Amino acid sequence: MSDSESEDDIDSRIVLSIDGGGFRGLACLLILAHLTEEIAGGSDEDPPKPCQIFDLICGTSTGGLIAILLGRFGLSCKDAIDVYKEIGATMFGGEADSGKIWGHIIHGEEFSSALFEKKLEEITTRYTGSKDTLFKPRKDAPDTVHHESTLTFVPVVSKIASAGVDPNRIRSYPRPSDDIDPAPYGHKWTIVQGARGTCAAPLYFSPLKIQSGKATYVFQDAGASGFNNPAIPAMDEAEKLFGYDANITLVTLGTGLRSLVKEGQYRTGGKKEVEEEDVANFMQQILDSVKNVGKNARNAPQLAKRIAKQLLEVATDTEISHLHTAEEFDRQGRRQYYHRFNPPQGLGDIALTDCRQEDKIAVITGAWLKSVNGRNHISKAVNNLKGPYERKERKAREQFQKA
Repeated sequence: MSDSESEDDIDSRIVLSIDGGGFRGLACLLILAHLTEEIAGGSDEDPPKPCQIFDLICGTSTGGLIAILLGRFGLSCKDAIDVYKEIGATMFGGEADSGKIWGHIIHGEEFSSALFEKKLEEITTRYTGSKDTLFKPRKDAPDTVHHESTLTFVPVVSKIASAGVDPNRIRSYPRPSDDIDPAPYGHKWTIVQGARGTCAAPLYFSPLKIQSGKATYVFQDAGASGFNNPAIPAMDEAEKLFGYDANITLVTLGTGLRSLVKEGQYRTGGKKEVEEEDVANFMQQILDSVKNVGKNARNAPQLAKRIAKQLLEVATDTEISHLHTAEEFDRQGRRQYYHRFNPPQGLGDIALTDCRQEDKIAVITGAWLKSVNGRNHISKAVNNLKGPYERKERKAREQFQKA
């Protein structure tokens, strides 16, 4: 071991956690693509795939879908962006603007879960060989399409679960020995079920139903239960997998939801602090953008208020999770190993399902990456990630040469 390599560096583990936030998850992929390019140092070679850098990848809702693309399928950021746009257009039906989207929801119309599932089956077949491929592959039945991967999990919650209850973790690997196997016990989750369950956000998609014997289990997106930012379960999982004394670097990607809440409105006590005035203002923005509420005119204000309150609570929970995580790293004297990327302005003005806004998302994200704040964030992360990645690649090459 050279003088520049400490034992902590050798044993370091790198974890990626991705927030929910609808189609704005595209910003997460754009940030990650830039980060991998910087890790490559501008070389002529293609930048490393996230599965080659991170030892564990997780995500909630749209972040869970991205985690599957990057971790379970082992896609490059470039390929994942293309597939993500393809799925987004199917998920949200090409809604033209935020007014039509809010009107769609106020009319009580969920987006088509059937079309979404069909697209998931198509993508899963493309990258694994079968639409029924298991999230955790069996040793005697590996994916028939060869691809790289890394440890991946997505959280889902029972529809009847209360906020704060630890979510079910749908894993691509055996569960840690000290963890409990969640119901339905012994169920072999498919990739499509995992993606469908983590993306089943209330108001947008119907929940996922799984039949096990005579019982029916109903699951939905973990975001509404306080896990839209899955950094806390990500760290818990990493410690169970790699040891509680492991040197863990955590990278978390946000979708700009904090733009929806006022600075300082949240605190780390764990309670939501969504103010009625903010709910009312956001509700009015939604109603003003909806041109025609039709037969639901009388109920429209209540429905818009429900939408506004839910989104503001999710945004607040997301920031509380970030503050909790930052404080924990501070407490351990390891703040330099926590990296949070969350473009602060603009993304919050884009409706979660507005897949027509990919150019605007790219412009906002690109501007932030070029800003002093963005460049500093990237530079600090590269300093922490480049060494462990290069050592991992060198070790892989040595093992390949021995084989």
